[in-house]
Amino acid sequence: MELNNLFLTLSQQAQVEDPTLFPFSFNLHLVFVCLGVIFFVFRFLKQRKPYQMIMSAAMLCSLGIWLSESRKLFYFIGLLELIMLIAAFVTSIVCKKDENDEKPDGDGKESDEEKASDSADDEDSKESSDMAEDTYTDEEEGE
Repeated sequence: MELNNLFLTLSQQAQVEDPTLFPFSFNLHLVFVCLGVIFFVFRFLKQRKPYQMIMSAAMLCSLGIWLSESRKLFYFIGLLELIMLIAAFVTSIVCKKDENDEKPDGDGKESDEEKASDSADDEDSKESSDMAEDTYTDEEEGE
């Protein structure tokens, strides 16, 4: 049968190919990391959520794999990446809960900005009602 030839072909193919860690080159990996870091830093500047900075640091750490062929470095970076991903996940959950605690639930608590805008609206309506009364009294006096 052809089974013997299949095993022989597969073993020779493994010797011919030099498998690498990534399916793309260092330059392409560098471009993807730079784009990802720029994205997460931009989002951090807009939203101020710490997990975004953790994710950008984790992306930068992935470039360390290209420094050496050492298995120890490879596993260390993998462990570091895992820790950072877990930290980012936990931080995103913790920050979401803090954000929900700070928002009013409609129980009558208003922020200082809302109180200031409400008082400004009240003053405006009071002035316009005073002007309407003055106009009304002037018309009555003229009759």
